[in-house]
Amino acid sequence: MLINSLVSIVLVIIFSFFILLSILFIYMLVTKLIQNNHRQKIDQHKEELRAKVFEYLYRQNQDILEQDWKGKQWKAMEELFSDFADVVQGDEVQERITLFANTHFMEKYKRNLIHRRWSIRMNSLYAIEDFHLKSMVPYLLNIYEKRSLTQEERRQLLKILVRFQTNHWGELLKEPKWRLSEFMYRSLLGVMTESQFQVMVTNFDDFPEYIQLPVLDMIGIEGKREFFPFLENLLRISSGEKKIRILKAMNELGYSKIMEWMEHVDFKESSWEERLMLSKLLGRTNHRESLLILTELLSDTHYDVRNNAAKSILSIKGGADLLYQVLETSEDRFARDMADEWLQRGGQIRGR
Repeated sequence: MLINSLVSIVLVIIFSFFILLSILFIYMLVTKLIQNNHRQKIDQHKEELRAKVFEYLYRQNQDILEQDWKGKQWKAMEELFSDFADVVQGDEVQERITLFANTHFMEKYKRNLIHRRWSIRMNSLYAIEDFHLKSMVPYLLNIYEKRSLTQEERRQLLKILVRFQTNHWGELLKEPKWRLSEFMYRSLLGVMTESQFQVMVTNFDDFPEYIQLPVLDMIGIEGKREFFPFLENLLRISSGEKKIRILKAMNELGYSKIMEWMEHVDFKESSWEERLMLSKLLGRTNHRESLLILTELLSDTHYDVRNNAAKSILSIKGGADLLYQVLETSEDRFARDMADEWLQRGGQIRGR
């Protein structure tokens, strides 16, 4: 009797789960069908309106500016203009996109920026950037001061304010309460105009080190060779992580005059990262004088330094002969092993 009761209970539980799963499946199926239908109608509106948008952007037909767009048509127009904004070329076309967005989207975005759903707020911020809605800067500044924003929202807002060249964008970058990651600072520097980046370099000493370091990185990443004199002067007075970033930027820019600055680079007392960058830079000089320092670095305690020193030696005229000499005569086992490895890599090994 007890067994029968337990079996009945188990069957009831299984049946209940089946009903629950069936209801959940039906709900998901209906939701998906509704979403597909919604998407299909928006796509249909986009095809119907595409020609009008093209006429407005490229043939200056102003008719669509006077029309009122609602519901799915409004969404279709927003997506169409976003599509064009991604591929548009020419300031005049961009200005028309911005004009339309100012006329039809701006008020909606203002409401969306205080929406309870995070995704809606973020999508509106992305759209404001894509449509170059600079007229919203005062409103965005007000939003930026709110403490209720998420870190992602604050990052995107700051990116917009920098890209729109808001009057005090430099002060916003230095705001210590909202310190960002180095990656984010590099992203912000990457969207700056040449004149904005020049401001960052000119006022370099006014910024904290956590911003200075990404500035040095971007000089190298973006190949800004015009800042060689800035890097050279900074090398004289820098130390630690800042010196490493300077040397790294110089290496990425193909700097070949490091021998002239050796008095400012005391590699014997420096960190292994500095010695690593120095070993790379010396390989660009093609000076036999560099071989003396690189030979010392072949005996470095850090593998990466030894490895790059051997590589740099091999890139300088007469370097292969020097590595062979190290292989044959050096008392340092690490130096001999590294010389042997790079001679074999370069196909320079001789019969012994």
